[in-house]
Parts: sequence; structure tokens; C-alpha cells
Amino acid sequence: METKAQEGVIFDTSFVQRLTNLPISKREKEILVHLGTGKTNKQIADTLSLSTSTIRNHISNIFTKLKISNRAQATAIAIYSGLITPETFIEEGRFLKT
Repeated sequence: METKAQEGVIFDTSFVQRLTNLPISKREKEILVHLGTGKTNKQIADTLSLSTSTIRNHISNIFTKLKISNRAQATAIAIYSGLITPETFIEEGRFLKT
């Protein structure tokens, strides 16, 4: 893993490379969007008419493929890759507090 120090901050440069071409399926991207908007596994399952265990498996696959370990990282990738925009939150009926 290549890291660089910039203004006293260490970051993973491979993270940026993973954003340009997400190696996940169309369904996984769809689930990533729901994850990024803060939905629970149950809410995602209900929205997509899938079981919660199927959603859990998809999320596990997303984490493995993107080499991440939590929902915050998944949300960051969804935002920086352009899958989630401010309009996404408006469409979902969720608003960002400033």
C-alpha cells in the first residue's frame, strides 16, 4: 500500500485509484448507493425486495472487492466516485445538516 504525507496527513493513494473504476457489479453499486445514504440492511432489503442475508452477502462482497472494512469507507467511495451526489439525499428524502 502506497502512502504519501501531505500537510502532515498520511493517506492511502490506492484508495483514489479504486474510485476510478469500481470493480463491483451493477447490483453492488445499487446497494452501495443505499449504504451511502445511511440505510440499514433491512431497509435496503425492503427497497430491493431481497432478503437481509442477501444484502449482507452483497455488502461483504463490496467490502472485499473495494478493500474496505466499514460503512463509512463505503460511503466515502460512493461519494468520491460520483455514485452519490447531494441530489441523492434529496431524492431519498434525507437532508444534510450544515
